[in-house]
This record gives sequence, C-alpha cells and structure tokens, in this order.
Amino acid sequence: MRFLLKLTAAAVLTAALTGQAIANEKIKVAVTPGAHEEVMEQVAKVAATKGLDIEIISFSDYVIPNQALDDGDLDANSFQHKPYLDNQIKDRGYDLAVVGYNILTPMGIYS
Repeated sequence: MRFLLKLTAAAVLTAALTGQAIANEKIKVAVTPGAHEEVMEQVAKVAATKGLDIEIISFSDYVIPNQALDDGDLDANSFQHKPYLDNQIKDRGYDLAVVGYNILTPMGIYS
C-alpha cells in the first residue's frame, strides 16, 4: 500500500508539473467516491509535505472527469482503467495521456 501511494503521488505530481507551473496553485484532481478518493486523500497528505496543495474533486459520474480534464478545468484525474480511457479518447476525441497508474478495484458482473 505504501508503494502504491508513492507511485500514485509521483504520477499525480508528474501530471501537474508537466501541465503547468504550480507556484502557490492548487492541483485539481478528479476522483470517484470510494477507493480512488481514499487513496488520493493519502496522496494529498504526502504532496502537502512537499509543498503541493492537491484539491480533490469527487465525481459520481464516470464521463464528467475526462471531459473536465480535456476542457482544462482539472489538472489530472484518477478513477479509470486504461481500456476505459482509450475508449473515451477514441469516442470523444479527448487529448489525454496516461502519466501513471493507480489502483484497479475488483468489478462484478451483474445480470
């Protein structure tokens, strides 16, 4: 878990640093409620010790975070697996790129 937090923090920080100058600015990161939000809360604590202020924005809708990121309203998001992102880029024409990987929670099959 500790390694995962460090890896996630590095990915978020890389995304923010490559996207814009962050002097005294909040880094806006979208997540979905649950595990992704809990991990990002820990990442924000680690980032704060490095002088970075992460604002966590929780979305219950899976489409809005990518749209908001593509529109420039967010600096990063952390909620999806790569096949979902690839599909969103293909279907919606987003200009998004993977900068790191986060957790992948178990998913059920329902009928």
